[in-house]
Amino acid sequence: MSPRMWPFGQRTTSATSTVTLEVAPRTAKLMAVTLAPFRIERVQASTLPEETDDPVAALRTLLEASSLGARQVGVLFGRESFSLRTLELPSVDPKEIASMLELQLGKLTPYPRSEILYAWTLIGSFRDGYTSVLLAVARKSLIQGVLQFLKTKGVTPLWVGVSTEGLEAWWAVTRASVSTVSEGQLVALIDVDATSTDCAIFAAKGQLMFTHSIAIGAEQLSASEEAKLRWVGELVRLPRILLHEEIKGQIGQGIVTGVLGGAESVVDQLTHQWGVEVRAIGALKPFAMAPTAVGKGAASGRVSYAALAGVVAAGHPPRIDLIPQEARVSQVLHARSKHLARLATSLGAILMLAVLLYGERIILLRHYLAQIQQQLTVIEPTAHEVMRRQEAMGAVRQWLNPAESALELFRSVAAAVNPDVAITQVTMEVGKPATIRGRAETMAAAFAFAERLKTQGRFSSVSARPVLRPKGTSQSGAEFEMVCEWTHAS
Repeated sequence: MSPRMWPFGQRTTSATSTVTLEVAPRTAKLMAVTLAPFRIERVQASTLPEETDDPVAALRTLLEASSLGARQVGVLFGRESFSLRTLELPSVDPKEIASMLELQLGKLTPYPRSEILYAWTLIGSFRDGYTSVLLAVARKSLIQGVLQFLKTKGVTPLWVGVSTEGLEAWWAVTRASVSTVSEGQLVALIDVDATSTDCAIFAAKGQLMFTHSIAIGAEQLSASEEAKLRWVGELVRLPRILLHEEIKGQIGQGIVTGVLGGAESVVDQLTHQWGVEVRAIGALKPFAMAPTAVGKGAASGRVSYAALAGVVAAGHPPRIDLIPQEARVSQVLHARSKHLARLATSLGAILMLAVLLYGERIILLRHYLAQIQQQLTVIEPTAHEVMRRQEAMGAVRQWLNPAESALELFRSVAAAVNPDVAITQVTMEVGKPATIRGRAETMAAAFAFAERLKTQGRFSSVSARPVLRPKGTSQSGAEFEMVCEWTHAS
């Protein structure tokens, strides 16, 4: 199983805070930390007095007693909630290993494949062609029940891990300062919780080699000597169990953590039986803590926070993630829908801003248009008067133009006329050709008159045409009309 990028936790009161839960049949724990720098801000727990069929009873009690303070959390399941096996498979190809595990599941659990969830991670290769893996198997109904309960509280799990991996992370933090084993020796880490004990066996370099669970915890140990004897007996048998599981190496050091009340006698017995050093270390001792971190429900020290502290301090998601595939798909779809909703909101805001700006522009333009129309209304009479005067001045300029004046027209006519031609009418309009009407003895005399007009140089062209004489007139000769185009000065 390849590691995934993990947004380690959800923001609580600051930008670098995270909340993690650990759930077991009778216990539920909460840990809130700040990550920069790492400090445990709050730990809280709830423990049920007896067994129950409700898998979320302890978690419900915990959340009713205290505010979660987050919308996204990491979730660990206690050792009693899953089965953990170390297997050595004859392959080094991850795809082949995955196929082998699929085939082995039916032999490793009595439940149908549809009723379980499983995940695995590589431990390492300790001989050629073989790979050791850590396989976790849990009932799907248990995981889904907890996830569904968190959903009703508006909380989304980022991952679902197993407490043993958290214990591995705890040892990774603690090992450098307390480990005394040499190459080839093993470390037995014993985490005493409220109702069970998780034993993890590590190689000298910190690799998890084997896990073993004992259904006896701090409650039973404090209740009877018989439980204590059975508990010690299980631990004394641990070297033989390792030999049976073909785990190479001998136990060279023992570490006891978790609930340490009255652990001195147990530590002494294990030291005597194993013949090696056994030390007791507080689960939260390696970590910085706020003065008010230990809240109600944890003050009595009846639960172990080692797995929680380890998985949070690791700073990356657990390698084993038991989130159901449908829940993971739902999370992805939910995240994408949130992104789309934010995008739609942003686009809506942009469109709204554009509409407002466009509306404001229209209002301003209408305001300017009204002002211009008002100003035009005021100056329109003046403009008309100016235009009328300009037209009058143009007419005056035309009349004063020497080249096209009436005087020049009459001068040209007088210079061209002779006794054979009589002028009866001369018409002038500004910008139009001059029209000359008259009588001549013959049309040939009229055309000769037209030619003489052309030679005056005032007209660019002169066209003459006869005009029908009105009926009943007794005058002789031909009547004519001439259209004279002025010659414009260039």
